[in-house]
Amino acid sequence: MQFFYSNNIIEDDDLKKIVLLDKVESNHCINVLRYQIGDEICVVDGSGNLYEGRIKAYIKKECYIDVVRVVSNYKKRNYSVHVAISPTKNHDRIEWFVEKAVEIGVDEISFIKCKRSLRKQVRMNRIEKVAITAMKQTLKAYLPKINSYNDLESFIKKNNFKKGFMCHLEKDDKKTLFDYKNIFQEQQTYVLVGPEGDFDQEEIKYAITSNVTPVTLGDSRLRTETAGIVSCHLINLLNA
Repeated sequence: MQFFYSNNIIEDDDLKKIVLLDKVESNHCINVLRYQIGDEICVVDGSGNLYEGRIKAYIKKECYIDVVRVVSNYKKRNYSVHVAISPTKNHDRIEWFVEKAVEIGVDEISFIKCKRSLRKQVRMNRIEKVAITAMKQTLKAYLPKINSYNDLESFIKKNNFKKGFMCHLEKDDKKTLFDYKNIFQEQQTYVLVGPEGDFDQEEIKYAITSNVTPVTLGDSRLRTETAGIVSCHLINLLNA
């Protein structure tokens, strides 16, 4: 099975749904994968809808698809994962994190600026493309919400942490995510991952006073993107 992506859903004169693929998706469909007029095709819109249909036309390098069936809330989960991460200096690494997090299962990603963060901006257009590709690759219908770069304090103030965790390296009496497995079901979980220099003491103290629980990911010292992937995987595993 191959998924394509489009959020351009229109209706014809008979009020039948038609999906319009953009030129990039259409080129991949027609010229790379060699789909033809009349072939069956599956398209997701990133909002949980799966459109099953047939290619109706290929006009001006764009595919028009007659929708035969719509599956709503396709593979919808009963929990959500929100990873807030400080972007790495090397942009390729944060792209790798986004790709793998989407493959594993993430509902929202926020980029947070910490005192020790080395990157000043994030290429959001590139990040979105990576996320879309990963969504299609893993046959998902939900595209995670990706929030622009914001400072840590503003992020914490904006969100109501009923269940938030901070992964940091400071030596204290931290527990693992497995120690909180009984509270994971059917809730939204936030996890904060700092820069490669880690959160500083003031950031950790501020997070704790804001109902964020410090946790450890083990004895190994992980790269930022690796810590993001590990925490994302563990939360999904504990909700399985």
